Amino acid sequence: MDKKIKMETREKENTIPQIIQGNYEKWGERTAMCMKKLGIWQQYSWKVYYENVKYTSLGLISLGLERGDIVCIIGDNEPEWFWGEFATQAAGGIATGIFVDCIPSEVKYIATHSDAKFAIVNDQEQTDKFLEIKNELPLLKKIIYWDPKGLKNYDDPTLIDLPTVVNLGKKYEKTHVGLFERNVEIGKGDDIAFIYYTSGTTGLPKGARLSHRALINTARGFLSSYPLEENDDLISNFPAAWVGDSFFATIPHLLTGARLNFPEEPETITDDTRETGPNFVIYGPRQWESLVSEIQIKMLDASFLKRFFYNLFLPVGYKVADIHLKGERPSFFWRALHSIAGLLLFKPLKDKLGLSKVRFALTGSSVLSLDTFRLIHAIGIELRQTYASTEAGLISSHSKGEIDFESVGRPVLGAETRISDEGELLVRSGSMFSSYHKNPEKTAAYLMDGWCHTGDAVNINEKGHLIFMDRLDHMGELRSGIKYAPQYIEGRLRFSPYIKDAMIIGGKDKDFVSAIINIDFAMAGKWAERNRLPYTTFVDLSQKKEIADLIQADVLRVNNYLPEASRIRKFVLLHKEFDPDEAELTRTRKLRREFVEKRYGHLIEGIYNDSKDIKVEAAVSYRDGRKGMVTTGIKVRVVSEEVTNND
Repeated sequence: MDKKIKMETREKENTIPQIIQGNYEKWGERTAMCMKKLGIWQQYSWKVYYENVKYTSLGLISLGLERGDIVCIIGDNEPEWFWGEFATQAAGGIATGIFVDCIPSEVKYIATHSDAKFAIVNDQEQTDKFLEIKNELPLLKKIIYWDPKGLKNYDDPTLIDLPTVVNLGKKYEKTHVGLFERNVEIGKGDDIAFIYYTSGTTGLPKGARLSHRALINTARGFLSSYPLEENDDLISNFPAAWVGDSFFATIPHLLTGARLNFPEEPETITDDTRETGPNFVIYGPRQWESLVSEIQIKMLDASFLKRFFYNLFLPVGYKVADIHLKGERPSFFWRALHSIAGLLLFKPLKDKLGLSKVRFALTGSSVLSLDTFRLIHAIGIELRQTYASTEAGLISSHSKGEIDFESVGRPVLGAETRISDEGELLVRSGSMFSSYHKNPEKTAAYLMDGWCHTGDAVNINEKGHLIFMDRLDHMGELRSGIKYAPQYIEGRLRFSPYIKDAMIIGGKDKDFVSAIINIDFAMAGKWAERNRLPYTTFVDLSQKKEIADLIQADVLRVNNYLPEASRIRKFVLLHKEFDPDEAELTRTRKLRREFVEKRYGHLIEGIYNDSKDIKVEAAVSYRDGRKGMVTTGIKVRVVSEEVTNND
């Protein structure tokens, strides 16, 4: 009987606030969230969680929030961010997120485009962004902040702190008894919960409107493959403004009761993850690649004994991982050797990375370097690929025993897929977005006859796994008709500890593939110091012949994986890093390919015109608003099979 009642209760939980209310009734004083403050982990029960959502919601209503109104939120991942989101949804409003490193003009675009009535912000830095543009936001009623540090002497009437809003909610309840509960009860699964502004790799960000049902269905699909329990720990490491946080952390936390842990600062995430010991982690490709780079950096600086064990046992890890990935069982000899390697190398290494308790590890968002994928498996972490999009929800994932480096797994339960004649993946499921905010033309282009047109070029192999190639409009084709996949090549290049980023160049008017490469200044600098190579600046180091030879060795490594006709023939080392503040990368560090190709058009033209040295002038925008100009000579390097190994 109890089980039947529990199932009936869960069936009525069609919205996020309804789930929170159910968790409060079920778990009460049980810990729901943990946040590290001043070095101490603070715990928040489901009761505290629920009450903050409730009174923030009523406080917003008392300030004028109406059903359908938009509230934008900007700040680090902290409990208040999510309480503000859920409070908005409980009142029948719609939340939207802004990335913390957005500059005021980007904040203005989202706040204006979404017609935001309220802004909930983290601290003085985010408050200042809104105060700078508030006169250009006529619909904005209040700016609500939750960290008062540095704001004591601010007297703008638009400002109000979150505790004051909570107190307003408590007073409002006295004259509106039961209002919050009624608002939660009348919520429907098809109500819009959140507007996620996509990364904008090909233009201005688009606001994807997702319903409660779509978010919850996606999270349930994820949990069907990666079952979590109420005693598990999760780490909140994705930007809260990004849909990946809802898909793989926040909503699974609500559905299972697993504790959601917040690092103290973005800079302390590694140490805080180690203290938390999460049972599940999902990092984007850049994060996994950074983690591998961190391993390599530490090994370069490690003692002789540690480097000896690393070089001795890592091949053992690769061997055993390869055997497991073939679905076979290692022999007694390899199992015994792997046990010794685990004791002396892999266990301490995983502990240092905060991954010692991980049962499930995932990557998603874009293509992960196969070399990175394989190394993570070699150290004993069963990393699986998952494939999702803002518009289509969770599409596919590896299952246990079916991990394939080349694929993104089988379609998940509830996701129907097919490939169009043009090679585009079409998806139909209960997790799809509802529409683009204020953009019916784009909505009609993405949603046709009940199918979501993902815009991704995908193949299906003989096992039924999806093979992600690239965005359909990013798939390259040379003059000869030869196809190449830029993201695949870029991912393999980024495995190098000396390469931070790369962009592959080609096209129907070009005869070969080339690359624009960013060196990793820290790693290349360490190499230069070890090899007594003098340099002064990033620009100076990037144009050294010795550094070019070092990078060329990695280009040759990647070329070995590629068909001869699509190999990199020339490359340049850029004089600066790609920068999101200059619109070269999105806020999730995806390359804005069309913009970069246009910006460096003169450089690209020089590569294909047989130039040996190209003068480049690039405008630079600094965080404080200053503008600058960098002029330098960039050398074009022709990839040669003969290169000195400087490592």
